[in-house]
Amino acid sequence: MEKELIKEKHVRNTYNKYALKKKPIPKFKQRKNDVYVTNKSSLKQQHKRCEDLFNSGIQEIYVHCVGNAIKQGLNLALNLINNSNGGLSYAVYTSTIRYIDELHPLYDDEDITIQKRNNSAIHIKIFRNTINLLTSPSTAN
Repeated sequence: MEKELIKEKHVRNTYNKYALKKKPIPKFKQRKNDVYVTNKSSLKQQHKRCEDLFNSGIQEIYVHCVGNAIKQGLNLALNLINNSNGGLSYAVYTSTIRYIDELHPLYDDEDITIQKRNNSAIHIKIFRNTINLLTSPSTAN
């Protein structure tokens, strides 16, 4: 128990000596059919954007979310699919994104150090269902 407390004090003292500078999230190549969801994104606006993409003729979109925004991205995907009356399907892919943060010293006697951390990411492919005309009930007779 005492070792854990000493460890926590050491971490606090280390952070008091440094200013944490978080690097930006690494971005994927952004395509027309990519939608990036953050906690600051408006769910209503993202939903409208996705619907507009499908209405413009795009067959599939990709919803990308990281960390705390995963819940909002899943809500967006499920809302789109529920409102499509069976016209949309989805596939979910998960990954881990590695962040590299810099710790800049507050005093001149220290060097810049690097801190690595991981964060969960989710990528949701939402696509139109294809209807096979040969199995359609109207053409079977």
